[in-house]
Amino acid sequence: MKQPHAALCFLCCLASPLLAQTTIGGGSCSSATLTGAYAVTMSGRGVSGSVAGSLTNVFEAIGSATFDGLSKVTFTLTADTNQAVGTSLNWTGTYSVQANCVATVTITSGGSAKFNLVAYASGADFLMTGNDSTYAYSASGNSQPSGCSAALLSGVYSITGTGYYGATSKSAGGAGAITGLVQFDGVSNVTVNLTVSANGAPGGTTQTLTGITYTGTYSMGSSCVGSATVSNSNGSAMLTFSAYGAAKTFTSAFFVGFASSSVGTMFTGSSNAIYGQPTSSASVLRLDAPEHAQLQWREGI
Repeated sequence: MKQPHAALCFLCCLASPLLAQTTIGGGSCSSATLTGAYAVTMSGRGVSGSVAGSLTNVFEAIGSATFDGLSKVTFTLTADTNQAVGTSLNWTGTYSVQANCVATVTITSGGSAKFNLVAYASGADFLMTGNDSTYAYSASGNSQPSGCSAALLSGVYSITGTGYYGATSKSAGGAGAITGLVQFDGVSNVTVNLTVSANGAPGGTTQTLTGITYTGTYSMGSSCVGSATVSNSNGSAMLTFSAYGAAKTFTSAFFVGFASSSVGTMFTGSSNAIYGQPTSSASVLRLDAPEHAQLQWREGI
């Protein structure tokens, strides 16, 4: 009568070490796999412990990360939160990459945070998550060119992003998303056209805001990170962008952030080239054409 129990015990004992062996090995990565500059987009959320499920702190950032190929890393970011817009954030720390391309990053200066990172595409890109005492973060990085200038951005680009609408210093507000166009003149002028979809914004309503237009000026440094200050009748906003990809041409893409403290919006997303500068013969399609403006409801964000 004891034999079935003995057999069961024997099978369990055999299974236990097999179940424990879950680590995926292999690969040929090392700390040298992450080398040079990467365009970075990062989001963070902080949930209040006193009010279960209350999203009280939000974070959206665009910038770059530089790995030295050995053990040192520096993040240079422009961060937007529901407390402040356009804050410079400089983190430095250490990193270590395993053969299976999984890495750890520890921030020791400018902040205190720990991240888990996975490199892919032979180290050209990475995904990363982590936390500090305020936020749980998620981020991605793509290899970044060098030697950029304002002339890199010339023509019409798409813009899409997700984030928050109607945020206050004590609340994330509602969920939001943007879609639209950005036109750079290759020198310093920029025009932004957006449509915003908002859910749970102030008043608890679901809204789609179309025909939103901002104009202003932009700059981009040789590090391929830039910014723009734009405005309309409802206030000002800030764009931040970080180019990625090997080619420093019109076809370059970039991570983009958009934030306006006047109405509590912050979004991060991506942008890709669509076409070159509109010609005078196609003025009806221009972003700032009067015909276009008259057909849309203009609402600032």
